[in-house]
Amino acid sequence: MPLPMVHLSVAVYLSEIDGRFPSPDFLLGSIAPDAIHMRPNTNERDKKCVHLVELDVTNQELARLFQTKYVVEGSQPMGFSEGYLTHILTDRLWWEAVIDPFRKILPPTFPEQDFRSLYYRETDQIDIDLYRQMPWRPEIWSKLDAATAADFAPFLTAEEIDQWRDRTLVWYEDPGHDPMIEPVYITRADTQTFIDRAVTEIARIFADLKRPLDSKG
Repeated sequence: MPLPMVHLSVAVYLSEIDGRFPSPDFLLGSIAPDAIHMRPNTNERDKKCVHLVELDVTNQELARLFQTKYVVEGSQPMGFSEGYLTHILTDRLWWEAVIDPFRKILPPTFPEQDFRSLYYRETDQIDIDLYRQMPWRPEIWSKLDAATAADFAPFLTAEEIDQWRDRTLVWYEDPGHDPMIEPVYITRADTQTFIDRAVTEIARIFADLKRPLDSKG
């Protein structure tokens, strides 16, 4: 799935549509589902649970279900819950637009371990490039650092979310994480095209959520 800088890019540009800069809570929510990686002995089932992967519904239906079941009553617009939903929707769109085509380029017999290694080498490079190039990144880091995590039942604890946020804030400064390659299969241009598409699609879904169900024709 896309790494934190892609998720944060979507959060920033989605907020800009409403003429605002993203709140700390929205930014924290937009990376929060991947905090499952901070849970000791986590497994694939846990990861699917926090990302609502097993729901066989459209993106619009998933957003409605999420809003009904998990959005905290009285939560602020473009707060943590909507950031969390943005992450989940971005992952779904990424799978369709990036991962599926990437797999189809490679031979059917290409080993899964080699696929994951190649995929993360390329996406690590893309994310590091975004970190270095985005003019809004320093302010986003400051806002993420100021965000206050809370338990998000039934998915994640505040401690897990805090740990993932703290990891994200320092990860990009470690030279050992830089593959120092020119991505071939997932390019910077491809990623920007995806971000633009994701923002447009998620903005449409959010606008739809604001409409009462009985107003739809």
